Amino acid sequence: MEHKITEDEAALYDRQIRLWGLEAQHRMRNASILIAGMRALSNEVCKNIILAGVGSITLLEDEVVTEEDLGAQFLVRKEDVGRNRAEVAAENARHLNPRVKVVVDQDDIAQKPDSFFTGFNIVCLTGCDPGQMDRIDNICRGTKTGLYIAGVHGFFGYIFCDLTKHEYREETQETVTERGKEPETTITQRSQNYASLADTMEARWGYPKPKALKRKVSPLLFAIQALWLFQKAHNGRLPQSSNQGDLDAMLKFRDERLKSAQVDGAFVDDDLIKTLVATVSAEISPVCAIVGGFLAQDILKTLSGKDAPLLNYFLYNGTEGTGLVHHVQKTEA
Repeated sequence: MEHKITEDEAALYDRQIRLWGLEAQHRMRNASILIAGMRALSNEVCKNIILAGVGSITLLEDEVVTEEDLGAQFLVRKEDVGRNRAEVAAENARHLNPRVKVVVDQDDIAQKPDSFFTGFNIVCLTGCDPGQMDRIDNICRGTKTGLYIAGVHGFFGYIFCDLTKHEYREETQETVTERGKEPETTITQRSQNYASLADTMEARWGYPKPKALKRKVSPLLFAIQALWLFQKAHNGRLPQSSNQGDLDAMLKFRDERLKSAQVDGAFVDDDLIKTLVATVSAEISPVCAIVGGFLAQDILKTLSGKDAPLLNYFLYNGTEGTGLVHHVQKTEA
């Protein structure tokens, strides 16, 4: 059932309505979002989109709160250890904005049928197994359901966006040279095609010079993709910092990905891979806040239909304090 914005809600979301317009706020108010995986990053995303006034949000998680979760997850408390993460997060998230419906789902994402994911406007996967990432991306592309995949590994974070084909409005204002004349706003309807996750893993750059390549893509992209290759080869698990064999495997997958991408092998140095492996299981609150804030804002932008969303990777390197957006797509040999 479609929910119409009340006068009270219009007053509550006044600033957002001034920014996006009433029609965009109406779309957000009727949107249904899935957040799969409850960790520090998804805590940030939930907070921001719930405060923005979306219609409903479903939290999908089958694991329980552990002592390690207490360091960065602000939606859980010490007394919640042993309880389901989604259940606990939902209890605290509802206090942020009682107008938003928060649903708890404690099932294993791997057991969910394809039809489950097509019942949402946006699907957001955090900390998900790469095999499931590919599977769910294919499902969402089949029904043009918006998909975001994100993760934080210590000092590093990433977001991948696949909206299949997204239509949005772009507003431009003319330059005013006459005193007293009001600028005219022109609204242009645009559309953008998105590559699948699998296609971005096959992108090639044709061996450009390192300086030219750095303007196109961050070395962190290949480090993250090497991590995904490692997980696929090891039943989804993350590399262990104490295991020299895991580090050697990560370096091997890095080399393989750089070769297939037609990128010089020196573009991603060993130190980046070593730092990623050393902190891969850590959740650092400031990194989660930065990546989660960017992710939530882009989800809202997609729902609003105003201006272009992320196309299609955001890569955050906390050791350098850089956050870069790159358009990665499959290229011919």
